[in-house]
Amino acid sequence: MSYKAYNDYELIYMVQDQQDMMALDILFTKYDKFIHKKISQFYIFDSDRDDFYQEGLISLHKAILSFKDTFNKTFMRYFETVLERKFINLNQKRKRYHQEMDHLLSEAKYMPICVEEDACENYQKQAFKSALEEAIYDAYFRQNQKIPSIARTYQLDPKQVYNAIYRIKKKLTQTP
Repeated sequence: MSYKAYNDYELIYMVQDQQDMMALDILFTKYDKFIHKKISQFYIFDSDRDDFYQEGLISLHKAILSFKDTFNKTFMRYFETVLERKFINLNQKRKRYHQEMDHLLSEAKYMPICVEEDACENYQKQAFKSALEEAIYDAYFRQNQKIPSIARTYQLDPKQVYNAIYRIKKKLTQTP
């Protein structure tokens, strides 16, 4: 049986209703160049091309399984819409990731570096106003004690210990 004689609708019908893997393979090879064309239109770097290609194949498979010809759209246009939306979302995620990394790097440039242990202790002690936060800091961050044991030691509710740890972290990141 020559599958190349069938059009997209027949191949999609074979995949959806009969789970024909040969028809699926033909659709993958047919739309392979189209996926590469769309990747080149988005100006993707070489390091991300493989990831975008894999996502394109996954989108093709989902489009084949979800396509309905009752909406008077060709499969090519339907798949093009699905693929463009997927690539736009991936591109936005990639941009957000790079922006977050740039932000973290710029923050790291201005964070104080403690070379001597005495200087670090002075820096830490200035950040805390209450003795409880200082004690929880020593127990949790320096001695690596678990929260239930800290709560028992200081006769606190575990929620209070969690809140104190949150305040400590917040103060340490805000202090210049």
